[in-house]
Amino acid sequence: MSQETLLKVEDLKVSFHTYAGEVQAVRGVSFDVKAGEVLAIIGESGCGKSVTSRAIMSLVKTPQGEIKKGSKIIYEGKNVLEMSKKEQRAFRGGECSMIFQDALVSLNPTMKIGKQIVENIVQHRQISRKEARQEAVKLLEAVGIPNPDKRIDQYPFEFSGGMRQRAMIAIAIACDPKILIADEPTTALDVTIQAQIMELIKSLKEKLNTAVILITHDFGVVAGSANKVAVMYAGQVVESGSREEIFYNPQHPYTLALLGSVPKLEWKNKQLLQTIKGTPPDLISPPKGCAFAKRCNYCMNVCLEEMPEITDFEDDHHTRCWLHHEEVPASVKKMFQDDRRIITVSENGNTAVEGEENE
Repeated sequence: MSQETLLKVEDLKVSFHTYAGEVQAVRGVSFDVKAGEVLAIIGESGCGKSVTSRAIMSLVKTPQGEIKKGSKIIYEGKNVLEMSKKEQRAFRGGECSMIFQDALVSLNPTMKIGKQIVENIVQHRQISRKEARQEAVKLLEAVGIPNPDKRIDQYPFEFSGGMRQRAMIAIAIACDPKILIADEPTTALDVTIQAQIMELIKSLKEKLNTAVILITHDFGVVAGSANKVAVMYAGQVVESGSREEIFYNPQHPYTLALLGSVPKLEWKNKQLLQTIKGTPPDLISPPKGCAFAKRCNYCMNVCLEEMPEITDFEDDHHTRCWLHHEEVPASVKKMFQDDRRIITVSENGNTAVEGEENE
């Protein structure tokens, strides 16, 4: 697998101007993704996941939306935000494509599926429409749509939900993009179809060595797909690291709370699922301290007053939390460690915390 960094996002800030005030939807997000790698961005609704993906695709509409100065989206050494309109169009759909959350809304209901694929191909590749149609048939077949010769002349409403999602993927991969952004690609699909869609994205990634940015709120999807995970809350990345580190060695209370809300086979129906009390903060007037503080079981006075610095661990594992400061009381640290031992249980029944056995 190539280790070339294809995309690097640095200090991305996105705001939306409303009658009530400026909504700071994304507040300084940074991450990178390499060729052949799957980065999952996970968090609850409203945390800024989809806005981040739309900013990468230059789909934040002005004047309501604004990408702040100082934000950088570096693709192969060039800042996407400084590209000309022509360069951005070539990047969007050619170098970087997106699978949107709701295929029924995203597909043009008045245009046949085949024509929508053909339009994307001819816009980015120097081939005739006849050749593009032949490519479209091959793409529909590649994403598992039966009878592609017939289906190519049908409208989106004639497709099932799973088939529409497959058609969306066909459009997205029409020009062999180096980066594929999948924004909640399995929303509103049944479990069987969800698994098929994720397996399809995985196989395409392996075949084309495509970097995938997976936007989701489902840790189950992350467990079977991602190499790296970025956990977002209130417009910020509060923790990032490898899939193993996030699942078995979480260092932020929000990550731990998300994991605690997911049922595990090891619990054998003997463990209550956790809920996260309270509601996310108002991003028109974000808190001056940690955004998760008022919902956190380990909140201290400093959490309410000052934004925590980023703490670095091994293996490119980072978190933004005061719990790891050297002056934090031992009793608070112990409470957090005890809760981690309960929640982060591996398949063999052991915790991933320093290899200790489950108590």
